[in-house]
Amino acid sequence: MNMWNRIKKGWVIAWHQPFAVFALFFYNLLWGVVLYKLIQSVVLPLLHRYPGGALPGESVRLFWVEGQFQLMKTDLIVPYLWTGLGLIGLRMLLHPALNAGVFYSLRHGELNAGYRFVAGIRKLFFPFLGLYALQLVLSIGPLYWLVPYAAKQFAIHASYISLGQALLPALALYAAYLFLLQLLFLFLQIGKTDGRSSLYTLLFAFRHLPVIALAALAVAALSLVLSAAVMVSSFWWAGFAALVLMQAYRLVQMFFKVWEIGTQYALWAEKA
Repeated sequence: MNMWNRIKKGWVIAWHQPFAVFALFFYNLLWGVVLYKLIQSVVLPLLHRYPGGALPGESVRLFWVEGQFQLMKTDLIVPYLWTGLGLIGLRMLLHPALNAGVFYSLRHGELNAGYRFVAGIRKLFFPFLGLYALQLVLSIGPLYWLVPYAAKQFAIHASYISLGQALLPALALYAAYLFLLQLLFLFLQIGKTDGRSSLYTLLFAFRHLPVIALAALAVAALSLVLSAAVMVSSFWWAGFAALVLMQAYRLVQMFFKVWEIGTQYALWAEKA
């Protein structure tokens, strides 16, 4: 089976997972609403207190001095920090739970859609949570070297253009590292769902890494084309039509996510 056939097979797999696609869509929609309301509750009171253009410049400076004093000398920001940490912790629990439901649904397509999604969360949540935590640690680990390097480059470069040119190789290498890491952990989740050992799954992924990466890039390119089309359309259609288009695009984005997983699952089912 060539790569294009696997991509088409991944499309068919994703097409038969409407429950998983809609679950991801509603999760991202609700998460966006929660973040919007949280930011609105913080920003709007500040905007109401911000001095208008009719007031003298001293009022603006006083506003910033007062804000700095409240941040540094009071516990005003503490509730917002706890709320932010709570949301991050909640997302770190929900993300592997949803992934468990999606991957289990791909593996057990013969079961009822809602049942297999919930069963996947129940059976695979803790293994997926461990994989997610390990992936997070490996993802932020290189920042230990990258952040000081970026700070050093910022100190010695006089323009943002030269700074960007100096940082580009390191950032490109980090982006490639994150891309490959994401693919490896995608297959670790597929292997865990299929009852295979992590060693077997890693050896499989490294053996077929070029094909895996090409398939992922192909689906990502199709998603990028769609994103560009939506962005261009939003400039032409304003108002309610643009809002409907953006929400439909979010749903299609979730389909593309399941399509990417389904494409790699088709490779696994063929060669594992």
